[in-house]
Amino acid sequence: MSNFIQDLNNNYNTFTRSQKIVADYLTENLNAIAFCTLEELAERIGVSTTTIIRFSRTLGYAGYTEMQKDIQSNIQTKVGLPERLSHQNDYPTDTLLAASFQNDINNIRHTMEVQDNDTLQAVIDSVSDAPNVYVLGMRSSFSISYYMASRLSEIRENIHLIQTVGMLYPEEIVSAKPGDVCIAYLFPRYSKLSTTILSWLKNEGVKIILFTSQNYSAVQGYGDHILPCSISSVSYKNSYSAPLALSNYLVAAIAQKNYSESQRVLERTESILNQGFYLGL
Repeated sequence: MSNFIQDLNNNYNTFTRSQKIVADYLTENLNAIAFCTLEELAERIGVSTTTIIRFSRTLGYAGYTEMQKDIQSNIQTKVGLPERLSHQNDYPTDTLLAASFQNDINNIRHTMEVQDNDTLQAVIDSVSDAPNVYVLGMRSSFSISYYMASRLSEIRENIHLIQTVGMLYPEEIVSAKPGDVCIAYLFPRYSKLSTTILSWLKNEGVKIILFTSQNYSAVQGYGDHILPCSISSVSYKNSYSAPLALSNYLVAAIAQKNYSESQRVLERTESILNQGFYLGL
């Protein structure tokens, strides 16, 4: 964020008159850009969309979308939730449903486009071969970590969900050893407890698979394999549709790689559930 403002200041004298109007607006309303389409921003400033595109390219971006994503990734760690909630009012009630669904579709598409096949294969192999797999996520990310742990537990043994209930996380991870794997979900605003746990696990030789945002430079050191995900949202909290979709893919790929084991664990699980867990409908 500070670099973006610095770039505006450093290049201000080289801007055209129209570009200076854009720069002045962004200096005072920088947070708004994360929630505006190109057309909406142009209308607010009173310039053409071409002017904004040229402005972004002057700053070294490929276009408006790249500039917006760079700013958006940064403000997720700096803007408070009440302020982010206020931007939701930018969407009229009759367009919010379509905007929300389209946002998640875009997140999933962008996330799929940036995945590295070699990294994905290394993740699949690591999870398949590890003696123990730990799954970590705090606060909102806990919902995805629970989902991932439940799905993996259906197709392989020794899956451990780090829940930290009653602050028992030292006891939950104390048996971790080299060769084990931890799948971690770490998104802005970053949990200090998560990074503390990841640092300890990594020092113990546990391989860390890190689901995080596309702008992950601040937390790159915590992961051995990075899975960047687009988490932009029309609301006040991150959208986790993309990391959830990527988690679904990994579970399917791991089950396919270890078909015999997956079949055996599923059959044993079903034999337990068939004792009367489900309604006979």
